Amino acid sequence: MGIKIASQEQKKELDKNAKRIKRKRGEYAQQRLFFQPRTETKDRKRYKWGLNKNLFPSNVVNPLTCKVPSFVDFVETKETRFFFYMLEDWDFNDISSFPIEEELACRALLHWRLRLITGNVDEEERKIIKSYISTSSKIINDSMPRLKFWPYKDGLAKFYNFELDNSYKNRNKKPNFISYNPNMPSIFNDNFKSLVLKLKPYEREISQETNLSLKEKYWTKIFKSIFDKDNIPSDLFIKTGFNFQNLDLIVSSYLAWNHNKLKKHKKEPKINLIADWKLIYSIYKELKFNSEKDPNFFDSREIVVTSI
Repeated sequence: MGIKIASQEQKKELDKNAKRIKRKRGEYAQQRLFFQPRTETKDRKRYKWGLNKNLFPSNVVNPLTCKVPSFVDFVETKETRFFFYMLEDWDFNDISSFPIEEELACRALLHWRLRLITGNVDEEERKIIKSYISTSSKIINDSMPRLKFWPYKDGLAKFYNFELDNSYKNRNKKPNFISYNPNMPSIFNDNFKSLVLKLKPYEREISQETNLSLKEKYWTKIFKSIFDKDNIPSDLFIKTGFNFQNLDLIVSSYLAWNHNKLKKHKKEPKINLIADWKLIYSIYKELKFNSEKDPNFFDSREIVVTSI
């Protein structure tokens, strides 16, 4: 990742003329006594709680380099608006120019997430931190260059205008289709197996039943008892979109419904791709085949940031 720097000369001039506090041994950089932001703030968006200084990440320090004015402004003022301005100016097509700043930006987001997880916040701080993370995620999602596919949080991905070769594995694929995220295939696989384990204890009671109508009534009752209201498929979808023949197909049906209700990115092509139980089950079988063929198939690969 990289930063588009519009005010490098202004930054040098400010640094040259600013009065400085004597640096203590071990400190990374001097702080300017009379501060004027390097970042141009005129006509820029005013973010909610952007002037708040009380939730500055304690694991972030001033980098040895001052190549990113907005990030240094964030460190020196502790105002979160400069963190958002840095993300706005970030050039996601350049992945090598600013490794130090990239690491520190990730530290800031990690710090806020950990505070939420550990509960080391009061209610007001929790609300503000959630806003910070949500705002950062939106800025990144709106700025990020797209790959050849659009990844979703459930581990699936949508491919548009995909250039197919003549290989056997692509024999039935069309230019627009749904498959697993090729960069993180383990996400979908883990989601599938996790839901199987969740439903497995309830399968024993109905495993010998052959009447699909009775199976439908049984599983509908189970769904309403173990899932939150927002995670329960409609009666119509259960009746028309589910296959109750076995547990794998029930899980496939549920994951298809869950994927179809996920919101598309605003820049995603306006092509309507719908998942069903047949597609989900075929994706799971493909992953299973690949993992059996290659024991290292699910090992960590090069990570492409898709969301925060």
